[in-house]
Amino acid sequence: MGTHGPYPTRRMNTPMAMGGSGRLETVTNPRDGENRPAILLAGASVRWAAQSLRRGMPNSRVIGLDWFGDSDTRMVCDQFHPFQTGEDSQENLSQQIQSVANLHAARTIHVGGLQVPGGGKPWQRWNRLQAIVREIAAGSDCGEFPVATPITYQCSAGRCSLTGANDGVVVVGDLIAQTSGRPIHWLWKETNSTGGMGVRSVAPSNMSNSKTSDGWMQQRVAGRSYGLVAIASADQTRILGITVGLHQRFDDRPFVYSGSRGPVSRIGDAGVSDVPWRHLQTLSEQVAKSFSLRGLFNLDFIRDASGRWWLLELNARPSASCEVIERWATDAGWLAPDDSLMRMHMEAIDGGDSTSRFDGDSQTAVWSSPIVRTQWNKRIVFANREGVVDVGRIRRRLCAESIIIELADLPTERTRVAIGEPIMTLLLRVDDRAKKMASAQLRRAIRIVQGELLP
Repeated sequence: MGTHGPYPTRRMNTPMAMGGSGRLETVTNPRDGENRPAILLAGASVRWAAQSLRRGMPNSRVIGLDWFGDSDTRMVCDQFHPFQTGEDSQENLSQQIQSVANLHAARTIHVGGLQVPGGGKPWQRWNRLQAIVREIAAGSDCGEFPVATPITYQCSAGRCSLTGANDGVVVVGDLIAQTSGRPIHWLWKETNSTGGMGVRSVAPSNMSNSKTSDGWMQQRVAGRSYGLVAIASADQTRILGITVGLHQRFDDRPFVYSGSRGPVSRIGDAGVSDVPWRHLQTLSEQVAKSFSLRGLFNLDFIRDASGRWWLLELNARPSASCEVIERWATDAGWLAPDDSLMRMHMEAIDGGDSTSRFDGDSQTAVWSSPIVRTQWNKRIVFANREGVVDVGRIRRRLCAESIIIELADLPTERTRVAIGEPIMTLLLRVDDRAKKMASAQLRRAIRIVQGELLP
């Protein structure tokens, strides 16, 4: 981690600044001396995955490697290493992961929020997703398939071509000019970005990135963001839940990930159409089969006002929204207290079928049951000014105002944050009968966390 004055500095956009000296800062917990199989969790933040793995596989040795090194992450890991930053190329990211894995003779498991080189060309994966949606829609015998994909161009140095087509190349500026004044707006997506940090609004006056670098031009769809969490084994794929994606705007970046809420069973108020579980199940199965997925994966959607679900992305690994599903499932008794989604993930990777342990009957019966009215809200709080985080001070203030909320992703003592960087995460269980009260508590907690930053 870098420094700012005497305090360590939080880094939010570090995935775009890979590299480093190769030196490893190590945090070791006493239980590390035991002779247990080592599992390296590598990601932007591995806190939830480490806690889930610790609960479900207590005999494993958990090694953490991420950007933040939060205190609760270090506490749950047997050993922890932070990614080193520097001026080298992104290839150094893979080298650091391999170095830590070799050091501990550990098995590497990638978790969400981390782009690693060598995963194949992203536009080829996108072409395959488009093809899956088209094939299912063409073969649908029960009416219109409610899933679509936005218009997407693969771009390099100011020139782009329509993905999934053999049409010629078009200049980015010409493409924007052609659609100017029409009901279509564009987003620029960097190739190696995560958490919405590399997604920017595109306008004729703001085209510097799209003219000079590699990435995507994608149609912007108006609607609400949803994340589907599923798990694939050798024999079946099962949807575990759908969450509402929460985002925050920073300048021209409209979709910086700020948490998840869920699970959800219906969209909107009474009388609005139910979630198309059968169609989404078919899509999940075909995606898992086509990409040979095993374990947890996530599909990101935008649902528009007409009820159409626009598929945006496949995350072929555990995502941040998994924590919301796991907490809810444990509360509901559908996941045993000593079980966890990361244990299910590991077993599925090894060829087992752990999907049946997530209890419940058919998908329709499960998500229409009253228990789904209880949700978990996971909210990342960003700094609205520069300051130093004092977790104890924040806890005392929350307690004084009788706000019962769980704090996670806790920075180490006296960490300095800059404007727009994450301070910590708030976790709140929300009962359907007390939604207004819970929402008020959450808003108040966010103001307290932001307001208690020290100079």
